Amino acid sequence: MKQVFLACGLITMGAMAAELKQPAFRMTEPELLAVLKENGVNDKVTACQELCHKGTAACVPALAALLSDATEPPLFHAARYGLQNIPGPEAEAALAAARAAVKDAKRQAALDASLRLRKTPVTPDYAGASAAITAFTPKTAVQKGDLSVVSALVEAAIGSGTEAMLARRQLVGFPNDDVVGNLLALADGSDAKKARLAVGVLGDRRARAVLPRFIELARTTKDAGLRAEVLKSFATLCDPCDLPQLLALLKEFPREDRLAGSIIRLATRAFEADDAPVTVVKAEYGYFGPDAAAGGKGKPVADVLDMVRALVSGGSRSIMASNRLAGRGGFARDPAPGKVKELHLTYRVGDGPEMSTVTSENGEAQLAGVYLPEAVAKPIVSAARTATGDERMALVRILNTLEKRGAVPGAESVLFRPIFNGRDLTGWSQQDGFFSVRDGVITGDSTREHPCKPNHHLVYTAKELADFELRAEFRLSKGANSGIQLRCKPQFVGDNGYQADMNGGGNYVGFLYHPRQHLVGERGADVTIDAAGKKRVARFADGAALQKIYRAEQWNDIRVKVEGRTITVWINGVRTTSVEDPREEFFPAKGHVALQLHQGPPMKVEFRNIRIKE
Repeated sequence: MKQVFLACGLITMGAMAAELKQPAFRMTEPELLAVLKENGVNDKVTACQELCHKGTAACVPALAALLSDATEPPLFHAARYGLQNIPGPEAEAALAAARAAVKDAKRQAALDASLRLRKTPVTPDYAGASAAITAFTPKTAVQKGDLSVVSALVEAAIGSGTEAMLARRQLVGFPNDDVVGNLLALADGSDAKKARLAVGVLGDRRARAVLPRFIELARTTKDAGLRAEVLKSFATLCDPCDLPQLLALLKEFPREDRLAGSIIRLATRAFEADDAPVTVVKAEYGYFGPDAAAGGKGKPVADVLDMVRALVSGGSRSIMASNRLAGRGGFARDPAPGKVKELHLTYRVGDGPEMSTVTSENGEAQLAGVYLPEAVAKPIVSAARTATGDERMALVRILNTLEKRGAVPGAESVLFRPIFNGRDLTGWSQQDGFFSVRDGVITGDSTREHPCKPNHHLVYTAKELADFELRAEFRLSKGANSGIQLRCKPQFVGDNGYQADMNGGGNYVGFLYHPRQHLVGERGADVTIDAAGKKRVARFADGAALQKIYRAEQWNDIRVKVEGRTITVWINGVRTTSVEDPREEFFPAKGHVALQLHQGPPMKVEFRNIRIKE
């Protein structure tokens, strides 16, 4: 089974449209009309833009319907642009009807502008033209791919406003591929505006024949603006097979954010879905606002774990955030009347780590496990392993971004840097010599001859850390007591700050401890502390059951994520607790990492493979 992450967590379907199956400018009018029925907002906007230069009277009803949709302004304007450019009385009638129906002043003004744009000279043989548009220039030349109109389109496209946008779209969708030669000549020309336009259009057309010339142009041009446009065009022009060439360019131009962005976009398109099972760990629905603790009548948040698990077990991968989740006896129940509610979910896909997300009321969340194929991930990871300086920084940013969208094989080896070299305690400091390195392992031990009293720490003093993720392996003798201090002061004797707790018997493994608050985060609980120190505990699993994941006197994995005001702990890949604490005096914005040897009877604590991602 492939290890997977959730692509952008649970994706609200209304906010992210599925990608088109093929470039829109290659689609026919019936195919574009199908997009208007089935796809998300982004794809619908693209389809409207394409219909504005290839649409006929057949698409007018679909576009007209979008003019009455007050919920999606981009769709309204995209439909308006389409109708103002489609010949025939049907399109004009649809615009006029919408103008009479809408009440919003801004939309009225936009529709007036569209109607005015239709009143330009037209050939007399344009059949079906109404009296108001008897001079409307038909788009027959563009639709037939007549290259004689390309110069006029270019001049219009380097302008501004609606006309420029439409002219550019016509160039992108121009049905004669010979236009590529015209545009490539402009890209090599001396007119900077036309060159940048040509590069952008060729990129959107996915005219892959120009790729060698574009790579050369990126290296040789003295125009920074043109280079930026070329690098940006690679996002749509290139496929994953072009990664080696783009990575070679990145070595030359590591500070070009547009090149890094293009690599991210083409790699994102390569993510593949995985059918790994989904495990829901926690599910709450209700009002989570600032006065949620007060609650009013009844609880403002309902535990809907059983309902969500039942839906997932039944094969559903779409969860609607609605009152039905909190239903009783088959009837919906509103846990917070009059409030805008949210669905908070914690889940795991396959063998991947636990993830959390929030979906607003009436939003539909799609569970989708994805991973980046080895063939795409390997070139990026390999380049990052050998890169230095700005190039390495750029590749790390790329991998960090991709890892947030899905599983990236090999990324961990780049993103996590070791803070223990396996040989000595370089970068670490201590007092009284309780810690040493033995056979590649940091070992802390106390004996009857050399007892540890009070608690001692081995502090990573090489660097202060703010937000970070730490991963390590640990092994404890049966009576040992230890922990990992997080954002602590460089204090060698005595505790300070939060600690990922652990002991040989397993009683405290997976807890979060604070010397001034003791066991703050219990296994199986998410804890939120407000500015006044009041605690809110939400249980998501049985603490005793979680203790069983610990392997006594064997090597165990620990993962700790410190982000903003929140600490989350995983033991052997399973999340055990989290604490959110806004109080600076208890949880500073930055500090050190330290390994603890607790006072008490003779004991041994061991750590290895300690690594950090910032």
